[in-house]
Amino acid sequence: MNVIVHERDSEHLSREARAMGAVVWDVIQNGELVGIFPSQDEADAYRRSLEEAQLQG
Repeated sequence: MNVIVHERDSEHLSREARAMGAVVWDVIQNGELVGIFPSQDEADAYRRSLEEAQLQG
């Protein structure tokens, strides 16, 4: 399983979000978006939960 956390680039934010200076973190699993979070900490926590669930099978 491949889980990646990265900051969403401004091209994929609405004009309003860019104007507010919003930062959004995406969680990608096996090439598909599985979560959107307002902080990197929350995105990393979700990534860890996905990885732990995979290990438990």
